[in-house]
Amino acid sequence: MIVKGSILKQRREQLGISQGQLAEGIFHQSMVSRVEKRGHITSMTVLKALCVRLHIDISQIAELTTENHVQLSYVRELVEHMDFVKARKIMESTSFMQEMEELVLPEYHLLNAICYAGQNECQKAMHYLHMALSGTMHTQVGLIIEIFNEMGGVWMQLGEYDNANDCLERCQKLIASINEIKMEAMKLVIVKVYRRQAELDLLRKEYHKALTGVEAAMNLLPKNNAYYELVLLQKIRMDCAEALGLLAEQREAQLLSYAAGLFSQDQKLEEQTRQYRSEISIDKKSN
Repeated sequence: MIVKGSILKQRREQLGISQGQLAEGIFHQSMVSRVEKRGHITSMTVLKALCVRLHIDISQIAELTTENHVQLSYVRELVEHMDFVKARKIMESTSFMQEMEELVLPEYHLLNAICYAGQNECQKAMHYLHMALSGTMHTQVGLIIEIFNEMGGVWMQLGEYDNANDCLERCQKLIASINEIKMEAMKLVIVKVYRRQAELDLLRKEYHKALTGVEAAMNLLPKNNAYYELVLLQKIRMDCAEALGLLAEQREAQLLSYAAGLFSQDQKLEEQTRQYRSEISIDKKSN
């Protein structure tokens, strides 16, 4: 059976688990490597077991199935698009929890935390972040970085900037310990850390430092399906440019945000960024 081994590998690396941990109790570790590289597997039973362990829907990596179960990989997409209400509704369902594997519990708690933080429920968010951190293995560097990054965000919401900075410094130290191969796989995670640091610099009115952070994040930003992150980065840039009186930079950030919304083909994001088109037009007329 032909499968998308690259997606299987990407999901495994996202969770920060080894081929041996994925294969344990299912089949030999060498088979995981073979599936990821060659994109071929002979047993549907084994493929289902791998997908259950990774909490990814089998339809995402193989077309020979009519089964369709909501998995954390889909919930993560909802969270990335800031659809926190829908994401929480799925995660709170009994049927969803019944399918949860222990290996993905830290990610489950992390996504819950992001949803609560997005709805300004900081205490609940911090509770889930501590649960996520307590369940991670030391090999799950990507998840640990995400957890500390979100902790930094919650501390910022609470106005505790020193605590936020401590969390972001932990993220930076972990990023510095990653090799180039893992760095490539974790680009979006690193971008979010840079963006969070820029948000903190903006709150502290360190505008030039924040702009430098935005530029570093933009240089790493994946070219595909990162429209929401791009808009968040450009919003920081707009606010800094406005504070510094950099009108041309502010216009460019508005234009990039508008273009991101337009090309994303995401109605919600397009509506959010539509205002920038009129603001750019008004600026041009006034000049």
